[in-house]
Parts: sequence; structure tokens; C-alpha cells
Amino acid sequence: MKRISALAIVTVAALGLTGCLLPEKFEASVNFKPDGDYTYKYEGTAVHFLAAAAIRDKGGLPAKEEDALKREGEKAAKAPGVRKMAYTGNGRFDVQIEEAVKIGRQVSTLKIFNISRGKDGVFLLAVPPMKEKDRDQLRSLGIKVNGKAEVFLPGNAKVLEHNATGTPGLLSKSYSWKIGAVDDRPMIKFTLTQ
Repeated sequence: MKRISALAIVTVAALGLTGCLLPEKFEASVNFKPDGDYTYKYEGTAVHFLAAAAIRDKGGLPAKEEDALKREGEKAAKAPGVRKMAYTGNGRFDVQIEEAVKIGRQVSTLKIFNISRGKDGVFLLAVPPMKEKDRDQLRSLGIKVNGKAEVFLPGNAKVLEHNATGTPGLLSKSYSWKIGAVDDRPMIKFTLTQ
């Protein structure tokens, strides 16, 4: 389950509930500071992987499982950076996250990107590749991804490589990606000068 969560645009988080959540409809952003610290924001919906599998296999969730997911959402809403984690039924959650993250650390809840910095000082923000069998499993659950991701870089950033569909210009200050499938893999490499 952890691998599927990571490969479906989100990696597992420290909380048990959020480790099973996959993004569905969302807007996410990473806003870097000149020193490499960043703020991560996520707003939208997410689906509980195990609940989606149960709904596919059984046609729905028993009331006891629905209540358990609601309680898990209430507990997860108290985690650092989580502003909202409300269960809406059918294995879905309404989610809002805003977390300040220090350089070298990862987001703790519903992370979409892996963010790393190499010994050469190059930052890599990317979604890991997915194996075909994992994509097939997600498709079989009927999970459809519909999101937008943005990366804001400070003035001291030098972009080395990216696959963004939108870049900074007159109308935008970010690198952006439209994410409409589990195969979409946003990526950007950059350095920050002192």
C-alpha cells in the first residue's frame, strides 16, 4: 500500500490515515524561500485507498467503517500543518494543508512531491515513476486524478531542468503542471545561489 500511495502522486505520511490517502481533485503548491526552506499547501479532496478497494469489492462501506474513517479524519486534523481533514463519505476526505518545512525535511501529511538536495547543491522536486501494475491497480479502483501543482522559486534560483506546462511570466509567478493521470510526473531541478 505504501508504494501505491507514493506512486499515485503522493507518498506515505507519518499518520496512518494519511498514509492511505491518494489525491483526487486538488491544488497543491510549494513556495521556496531563498535559503531552501519552503511552504507546502494542499487543498482539495483525497480518497482512502483501502476504502476505495472495499467499495469496489463490496459496493459500499458498512456504517462502522464509515464511522471509523470519520474518527480517523478528526484525529488527523490535529496533525502539524493540517488545517482541515473532514470525512465526506464513500472513502473521501476534504483536505486543507499548509505546512512550513525546513530545508532537508519532507512534508509530513499528503505529500505530492519528493524534495531532495544533492551534495552538488541541486534541488530535485519530482514524483517517482510508477510501474504498470500499480497504475492498473489504481485504475481498477476508479480513482481519477484531477489536480494542479505549482512551484514558486525565489529570485536566487537557477532552473536547470523542468517539464512544467506553465512557466513564470507576465500572468504567472510559478512553474505549474496540470495533473490529470497517474502517469503525470511533474519535475524541476534548480540551484539556489548564496
